[in-house]
Amino acid sequence: MGTISFGGLATGLNTTSIIDQLVQVEGQPITLLQNKQATLQQDVTLLQNLGSKFSSLQSAATKLSLSSSFFVKKIASSNEAIIGVTAGSNADVGSHAIIVNSLARPSTLASASFNDIGTTTVGNGTLRLAVGGTTMNITVDSSNNTLQDIRDAINNSNAGITASTIVENAGTTPTYRLVVSGKNAGTVNAVTVDTSGLTVGGGDVALGITTTQAAQNASLTVDGVAITRSTNTISDVITGVTLDVRDTSASPIQVTTSNDTDAIKSQLSGFVSAYNDVLSFIATQTKYDSSTKTAGPLLGDSTVTALQRSLQNVITTPVVGTPSILAEIGITTQKDGTLAVDDTKLSSAIQTNLNGVSNLFLAAANGVAKSTVNFVDNATRLGDGALSGHISSIQDTISQLGDQIDRKTAALTTYRDTLTSRFSSLETLVSQIQSQGQIFTQYFSKTTA
Repeated sequence: MGTISFGGLATGLNTTSIIDQLVQVEGQPITLLQNKQATLQQDVTLLQNLGSKFSSLQSAATKLSLSSSFFVKKIASSNEAIIGVTAGSNADVGSHAIIVNSLARPSTLASASFNDIGTTTVGNGTLRLAVGGTTMNITVDSSNNTLQDIRDAINNSNAGITASTIVENAGTTPTYRLVVSGKNAGTVNAVTVDTSGLTVGGGDVALGITTTQAAQNASLTVDGVAITRSTNTISDVITGVTLDVRDTSASPIQVTTSNDTDAIKSQLSGFVSAYNDVLSFIATQTKYDSSTKTAGPLLGDSTVTALQRSLQNVITTPVVGTPSILAEIGITTQKDGTLAVDDTKLSSAIQTNLNGVSNLFLAAANGVAKSTVNFVDNATRLGDGALSGHISSIQDTISQLGDQIDRKTAALTTYRDTLTSRFSSLETLVSQIQSQGQIFTQYFSKTTA
């Protein structure tokens, strides 16, 4: 239970106010520590924001550091209804004339007509399925010898075949047929269903499977060369290009692949924007405003300054090849350290010397993009990264300050309790003296009466 005190009842002093003022003076070091802790926490937040901007820069640089993402290709088909096309970054630039002679298709087989799917039986024995060179036997007996039973058995066989029952003729006396199809097109996936192993007895109806559509390969003529494939999605004829063959054609379809210069330029502009975001942030947080005589919160932070210099060095170091520096493709450094893009010059460089531009960013030794990715990794890597280590160090200091604040706060509480106890004792003593004085006053007043 806390001490209850009634300040000044005996002495007339406002002891509560006196104690509060003494405690306030004694607690000033705690306030200073808390202010320092708040300032350091602000620095941590700003440095973490800088880390996020570095990560954005690294993402932009990564797209330019790999051939697979630097070279953006665009592709067009002169007739998408016949051939749909997509292109990867490794697609060869060029144009191809393609005639589609035939589409790939799977085998389709159908049974004889049945009056029902769940009553009439097809006999007993073995039904043999074959897909390409793989065969599978299905045992047929009294438990599974109707049309729907055969359908279900085929679907459960995992033989690469699908089976369904269809209504052949509707009406009062409908007829049904079992239809079997290969899951995959092409002659290599041709399907056969052998019913010779079924013994048809009295009351049974022969399954009577016949081929209604033979398996067929896609047949194309690409630049005069005959091509066959077992699928209509073809990605191994033109490097980096996938053809989605949809219909046959009597005349050639032109498939044209080219570099998407607009997309490449957009990626380069994205890199410049992310770089400028980092430089502008550092400039804002480290500037000194002479008119207001105020300094940015990170002014004098040697780690931030060193990172800024290193990053600027990364993008200005010449690369072996032509072009060797960003300025040669229209990306120049301004007085404030940020980059500016001459759109006309950049577009011309991409159009006339894309390989040279790519080397400027991709070069293994010190390509701008590769070096930027490595720089950010070294700066932000947990454990030994310059920026991450700097943040961890400040957070350790914040924690240490917190420990000091806790100790001083505990001591201040003890100090207040001590003052309260002493002033309480003083009040008691004064009260006792006042009581004794009243006794003496009464005594002397009687003796002189």
